[in-house]
Amino acid sequence: MNYKLFIGIDQSKKTFDVCMLDPEKPEQLHQEQFENNTKGLTKMMMTIQTKYKIEQQEILFCAEHTGLYCLPLSVFLSQKQAHLWLENPLHIKLSSGLKRGKSDSADAKTIAHYCYTHRHEVKLYQLPSKTIFALKELLSCRTRLIKQQTAWKITSKELAAFKVDGTSLIIKESKSLIKIFDRKIEVIEAQMLQLIKEDEQLQNQFELVKSVRGVGNQTALAVIVYTQGFTLFNDWRKFACYCGVAPFEYTSGTSVRGKTRVSHLGNKKLKALFTMCALNTIKTENEYKTYYNRRIQQGKNPMSTINIIRNKIISRIFAAVNRGTPYQQNYQQAA
Repeated sequence: MNYKLFIGIDQSKKTFDVCMLDPEKPEQLHQEQFENNTKGLTKMMMTIQTKYKIEQQEILFCAEHTGLYCLPLSVFLSQKQAHLWLENPLHIKLSSGLKRGKSDSADAKTIAHYCYTHRHEVKLYQLPSKTIFALKELLSCRTRLIKQQTAWKITSKELAAFKVDGTSLIIKESKSLIKIFDRKIEVIEAQMLQLIKEDEQLQNQFELVKSVRGVGNQTALAVIVYTQGFTLFNDWRKFACYCGVAPFEYTSGTSVRGKTRVSHLGNKKLKALFTMCALNTIKTENEYKTYYNRRIQQGKNPMSTINIIRNKIISRIFAAVNRGTPYQQNYQQAA
C-alpha cells in the first residue's frame, strides 16, 4: 500500500514521543510528546488529523515492541483499525547506523525513518485474542514463580550441605516457601488449562501439539502463546529460526570456513523447552533414540544431534496442526 504519512513512536511508562514524516517533505519532521494513556492517544490522533488532511488508512504507525508499555497504543490503534507496525527494537537499532547520545525524541525520529525506509517489509500488527493475551500473562507469571522457587531451593540445599550452625530455621522456612510456590504454580497451570478448554480452536491445537512425542503441557501452551494460535508463523522453519534452533553457515570467500551453528538471537525460553523435549525423547526406546544412537556411533556431535531432534519436533508440531490430525508416531501406526 502507498502510505502518505509515516509516524514513529517511542514509548515510555508515562509518555510517548511521536515523529511524523511526510515523504513529500522528508526534511520537515513534526515531533510532539503525549501522555501514554487513552487521553494522550486521542490527542495524538486529533493532531494528525488537523495537520495532515489524509485518510487514516494512508498512515503507517511504527513503534518498538516493548511489551506492556506498547499495550495502550496497540489496543487503541486496533480499535481504530489503524495500520500499526510493531518492530523488534534490535532490528531498528542495528539499522540506524552510528549514533551519538540518546533521547526519546531522537528515538522517535529513528523509528520514523526506519518505518519509511523499510516500508516494503511492513508487517501489520494483529492484536491477540483475550485468551491468548491472558495465557501469555499467566505463562510469564509461572516463569517468575519458578525462578523464585529455584532460588529458594538452591539456598536451602547449600545451607543443608555445609551444615552451618544457626541455619535450621532458614532451611525450614525455605522448605515452607517452596511448598507455597508449588501450590501457586499449580493454580496458574490449572487456570491456563481451563482457558484452553474454554476455546474450542485452541483446545484442538493444544491436543494436536501434544500428540507429538516429547511435547508436554507447558511446551504446548508456550507454542500456542508465541505463535498466537499458529497465526504468526505459517512455516515451521521460520518458527525454528525464532526459537534459535535453525542452523546458519559461517563462510566468506575462500578463507573463512566457520562451523555451521545456531544463532544466539532467538527466544531462549522456547529453545530451552525444546531442548528438554529432545532430551526426554532419547530416554526411552523410540525412533528419536535410535536416530541419536546411530549419529553418535558415526562420531557426530551430540549437541548437533539434539538440535536436529529439536527441529524434527517443531516440524512435526506444524505438520499435525496444518493437517488437523494427531501426529502418527511411526509408519506402521500410520498405515
